[in-house]
Formats: sequence, structure tokens, C-alpha cells
Amino acid sequence: MLGLIVNLEKKAMATTLLFIVIGILIMGAGVWIMMPKMMLTTYKSEGDFEETVKKLKAAINSKGSWKVTKEFDFQKNIHDAGHNKIEKVGSIAICNPGYASTILSEVPNRKVTAMMPITLGVFENVKGQVFVSEMNVGLMGIMFGGTIAKVMKLAGNDTKEIINEATN
Repeated sequence: MLGLIVNLEKKAMATTLLFIVIGILIMGAGVWIMMPKMMLTTYKSEGDFEETVKKLKAAINSKGSWKVTKEFDFQKNIHDAGHNKIEKVGSIAICNPGYASTILSEVPNRKVTAMMPITLGVFENVKGQVFVSEMNVGLMGIMFGGTIAKVMKLAGNDTKEIINEATN
């Protein structure tokens, strides 16, 4: 009788373990599918490419604490390298020195320099529609916690305001 109970308990444990593993796999697949949609946000602009870039830079400068650190013209770089012509596409690298200072003043946080400065993408599709894209830095910050999470949440809110101002 005791052997039967032990066998039933082993089967119950194996079944439970199997369901836990299946649940983890389903959750992992869900995260894998949803993460790109959560990490990158795209906004349709009402203006053309040049107007959108101009409005983004004006919105960045109007924030006062944000600076344009560099502009990239991917279309030109690709063309100059002898590759096929593509629609207009580029990015604007921006930095808030106060936010950067807060994060980087803590030595262990300096690993996030790989994600600095924040970059806003601007691109045109084949129909001539223009879009602005951004990494969800607020969500990214949550993974690090502490000062990084607090500052990246603020930076994320600021970049959303900048983009909304420029695309409407």
C-alpha cells in the first residue's frame, strides 16, 4: 500500500513538474513575441522627413536640458558605400547631461554607457510616410533597477514628449 502511495506521489510530482516546464516555455515564448513590440515604439509623423527632423531638433532644444549630440544619415552612408538606394532614414542621438551625470556618478552604473546616448530614429517608408522610432528606455531601465531605473523612466517620459511635439 505504501508503495502505491509513493508511486502516485511521484506521478503527481512529475505531472506538476511537466506543467511548470510547459508554463515556463509558454511564458518565454510570449515574452519573446511581445518584447520587440514593447521595446521599440514607432510614431507616424504628419510632416515629411526633413520637416520631422527639424521639428525633432526644435523640440529637443526647447527642453533646455537635452542636447543633440550627433545626427546620422544612413541613406547617404549606404549610398556612398555603393549599396542600393533606400528611402530616407537616419537617427538623432540626444543626451541630457544631468541625467547622464546622475547615472554615471555611480561607478557600477557605467555599464549602461553602451546604450548612451539615447537615439531617435527617423525613417520614410516606400509610400513616403515618415515615422519616428525610439527604444522604450523606461522599460529598459526597469531591468537594471535603482538609479538607472529612476533616471531612465524620466528620460523615457521626456523623449515621448519630444516625439509627440515633433510628430503632431
